[in-house]
Amino acid sequence: MSVARGQSQLDAPVDLAPVQPHTSLESVMFDLILKFLQTPGQVLLVQGPPGSGKTTFALEILNSLEETHKIYASSRVAPARLRQHFPWIDEVIDTMSGRTARASWIDELHDLRRVEPDTIFNQVLRLKHSKQRAVLVVDSWEGAIRNTNDEGRKMLESAVLSELDESKVSVVIVVEDSKKAGDLGYLVDGIVTLDQSELDGRRVRTIAINKLRGFSVPTKRGIFSLDKARFTILPNGLRQPGINAHPKPLEPIPHPPHAFSLGSKDMDQMLGGSIPRGAFLLIDVDSSVSPLEIRTILNMMRANFINQKGPCVIVPTAAYSSDTVAESLSKYVGWEAIEERVRILEYNQSLAPKKWRLVMKSNLSDDVKTFAHAWDELAKISPHRMLDINVDKAVQVYGRDELSVPGLTELGANMRDTEGLNIAIASIDSKLRDQWLSVVDYHLKIKNADGSLVIYGVKPFTPLYGVDLNFDKGYPVLNLMQIV
Repeated sequence: MSVARGQSQLDAPVDLAPVQPHTSLESVMFDLILKFLQTPGQVLLVQGPPGSGKTTFALEILNSLEETHKIYASSRVAPARLRQHFPWIDEVIDTMSGRTARASWIDELHDLRRVEPDTIFNQVLRLKHSKQRAVLVVDSWEGAIRNTNDEGRKMLESAVLSELDESKVSVVIVVEDSKKAGDLGYLVDGIVTLDQSELDGRRVRTIAINKLRGFSVPTKRGIFSLDKARFTILPNGLRQPGINAHPKPLEPIPHPPHAFSLGSKDMDQMLGGSIPRGAFLLIDVDSSVSPLEIRTILNMMRANFINQKGPCVIVPTAAYSSDTVAESLSKYVGWEAIEERVRILEYNQSLAPKKWRLVMKSNLSDDVKTFAHAWDELAKISPHRMLDINVDKAVQVYGRDELSVPGLTELGANMRDTEGLNIAIASIDSKLRDQWLSVVDYHLKIKNADGSLVIYGVKPFTPLYGVDLNFDKGYPVLNLMQIV
């Protein structure tokens, strides 16, 4: 099946056991690159330093295309090495000849280190003359022309880059050094750059679309992972933000004995499996993260606790009123649970009284008593309570210097002794944040990096993870992918 130039047709990914198919972390960036290559005649240049993931990216392109003759020409990775690092292609590789028979996703593999340049030239011509829809990956261009003179390089360049529209062939050219690629950057239709850097001592992999001729590129940069030897671009922020047309009560992840789940199996696993009772967790949130994303994460944690009969006290951020917090949370726990075992602090004394609303006076000594009374009342439901406090809001109301009073310290000790779940959210430096930081058992950071939400642990130290927030089940679900 052929696709005329300018059409946008996306083939479904191929399932290749035993490797799991792509998760919901799939990105429109990769889909756009596939659509670009499904238009015959396109040439994509993939550049980046050694170890940036270019080979995995090229293999993932082949893995994700259907009904296309696929040729992988490698001058850098022998078939045996490919089998070692990509076990999901075992069945299609002939270990004796370096070639394969027709198979589910790779039809031919040529090891250019054992093939003369003129043979490569003839192979490319044969492919073009076949008039068969095909994708050719040359990995790498430097290796393909290493033993050729200027005339041979020009012949190979002409064979690969000319008359592709008529031949129904698209080409992916991998280069290690863009400076040595000559004029390729001007001759190709698209350029993708892969790179890697560090974020607080953790590896970050980035992909940038420099150009895709004839295609509108809404997102030019993103983060990707090579987890499980698959190339996966992370989503850009909260998928379908604010859209939850059919909310459902959250199905909780059961708490282990003497511990709590945070409502995400992946987040639990990142922190060692669960949070012990009485533990303190501080989450530092970068200013690049939207309040909607944080509210979604907190609602997941809150609902998971509340739907297991746990009482919860919430000190919300200044971005949302108590009404907004209650309304958003009620979708996943129900109003009956809100009334019975949720208390939300509110500093606007003009709002109508509600059983779940704790109206505060903005006077610390009085408000500590009000809070302590509500906290003790909830103990009649369960001694294991959840405190969700926005540190910035407390500092905004009471000031930076008034929050070191002995009563607050005693209250903190009481919350630990009652074996509850204590979560603090902070975005700015303050004495109160420093107080929490000095006693916390867990310390996480959440940031927006190149348009994607990422999270990592400071205490304990963890790798960097990409965050996928979605409402596929009708309530907030958080999945993580390690950046490797």
